Amino acid sequence: AAWRERESVKKFYTANVLSWPPYHEDKEREGVIDLALGPSLTERIKWVVRSAESGGKESRTVWKIRRDLGPKGVELELQPITGRTHQLRIHCATVGSGIVGDSLYGDDPVKWLGEDSGGSTSDADQDTLRLHAHRLIIKHPKTGQEMEFESPKSWH
Repeated sequence: AAWRERESVKKFYTANVLSWPPYHEDKEREGVIDLALGPSLTERIKWVVRSAESGGKESRTVWKIRRDLGPKGVELELQPITGRTHQLRIHCATVGSGIVGDSLYGDDPVKWLGEDSGGSTSDADQDTLRLHAHRLIIKHPKTGQEMEFESPKSWH
């Protein structure tokens, strides 16, 4: 039944990446990332790009440029078509620079200062993973009417 839920629920995320070659080099404003993913064989918590022949599972993300942020990169809208673990983070890191603040897959992870610091990081302006679920579209269970919910991101 999970595949049916995936078709009736649409999730849209906002992400900030510093470098996005399809846009910065090729001037593309939208596209699809289609890379199979599977658990890392060497790091327990990570997933990696892996061919289907090597046990990877289909993983697809639709992306669009929302805003050009100049030296701060671009803001993307990401729509996962499949729902693999860390899918958006891995897809962004594979295609571009990774999501700002991503300590697992990103090129420039935020330095963690430890539990005693109250959870703060080395740069107050970039103290969080710049990935935000900003829009959700679902069908009402009784009426079937499409319902849309939006949430503003917490970073600028």
